[in-house]
Amino acid sequence: MSVKTFELSLGDKTYKVDVEKFDGKRALVRVDGKPYEVEVKGAGGGAPAPAAASMPDTQKVTPPTQSPPQAPIPSAPSSGEVIAPMPGLILDIMVAVGDKVAANQPVIKMEAMKMENEIPSPFSGTVKEIPVKVGDNVSTEETLLVIEQE
Repeated sequence: MSVKTFELSLGDKTYKVDVEKFDGKRALVRVDGKPYEVEVKGAGGGAPAPAAASMPDTQKVTPPTQSPPQAPIPSAPSSGEVIAPMPGLILDIMVAVGDKVAANQPVIKMEAMKMENEIPSPFSGTVKEIPVKVGDNVSTEETLLVIEQE
């Protein structure tokens, strides 16, 4: 099968998706150059759908032998908050109150759109407050951590 390239838009972000292999149930895709193995449930086989609207609702996306992709770094409010860049489920809190964190260090792991995403700290500092807990569903722009900036 030859490589098929698609541009998919999600909100105001556009992703380049190369479908390298697809056997009707599993696919090897590259999203902006990063490889992912995708399991498509309920697919009828054949070539991948040409539009995101016709993709099945249930997909399992697992990056092969890599850490989960990092979500976009949210804009850093002056108050020192780390905010959710998208709605999702909190899977892991990777720091505790009092911990020192570095800029771009993963601090929260959350599931969004059936993918695990690591949310990095946009700045260095000390964790002062964690208003969420594992299992919480959060909304876009919700405060995940409060960090006293250095």
